[in-house]
Amino acid sequence: MRNILRVSIIFGVAFCISHASYAAEAVKLRPLTAAYTDSNGTPLKRPEGVAYDEKSLLAVADTGGGRIMLYAFKGERVEPLASLSLPQLPYPIRVQFDPKGDILALDGKSRRIIRLTAAGDFRGYVEPSEVPKSGTVIPRSFRVDGKGNIYILDVFSGRVLVLDPAGKFQRDIPFPPKYGFFSDLAVDGNGSIYLVDSVGGRVYTARKNAQDITPLSENLQEDMNFPVGISVDNRGRLYLSDQDGSGIVILGPDGSFRGRQSGMGWKEGFLRYPSALHVSEGGNLFIADRGNSRVQLFTIVQ
Repeated sequence: MRNILRVSIIFGVAFCISHASYAAEAVKLRPLTAAYTDSNGTPLKRPEGVAYDEKSLLAVADTGGGRIMLYAFKGERVEPLASLSLPQLPYPIRVQFDPKGDILALDGKSRRIIRLTAAGDFRGYVEPSEVPKSGTVIPRSFRVDGKGNIYILDVFSGRVLVLDPAGKFQRDIPFPPKYGFFSDLAVDGNGSIYLVDSVGGRVYTARKNAQDITPLSENLQEDMNFPVGISVDNRGRLYLSDQDGSGIVILGPDGSFRGRQSGMGWKEGFLRYPSALHVSEGGNLFIADRGNSRVQLFTIVQ
């Protein structure tokens, strides 16, 4: 099987591309650094979420530690700034910045999204309003776009719920008739939405203003085991964190397989059961390396 061969190659040569046929156009990831602790030396504990404000501030959902960690990212270095703990957020699993610099975080126990300032002040919950269809909203993940609109992966009602910055309903897009389990979503600068199906091993999309979610990629179960995170760069390329395969899978804008990076291990550059990831406009990739209790930073080599 290709997975077995790929694992052997990865352990022999770090960061190689799995399919030689894509070598000419492959994207490579070069490890920069990693964040392990807060300013007092207290280690991160199974972080699952990560976000960057496109300026200098990196936020980490330190899930096992029950807090949001903030780091300054400059050049190729990260320095711990603050540790934010709130009673409304005992188990953060996803984190995002809005255009005003506030932080939105999803609590994995209450399944509610909260707002807080970068100073750690609680600003309330994201409460969807004027939603035409009744039913409980249970987010699995969410994203905030450049205008502050909030895209919620609502696994209870089987839809992507789109809200304006104040939480007012804009539209919803139902999940397709056949899928496995959607774990994460991404939104590009044009307003297109991308979803990763962890069980089905496929990426789906809803282009801007589309009413339906349709498959973008073919079945990729031979190239990844259980993808749980997705992000998109400014060239439309998609990056998937393969939790059970402990790697990063890269797809082209058309959903074609472009390669696979990293492998299981504890040295920097390797991963253990990664979770969410974020690709910055400047070409850096941040990934919550959950099994190694750290966040790793890579630069994307074109």
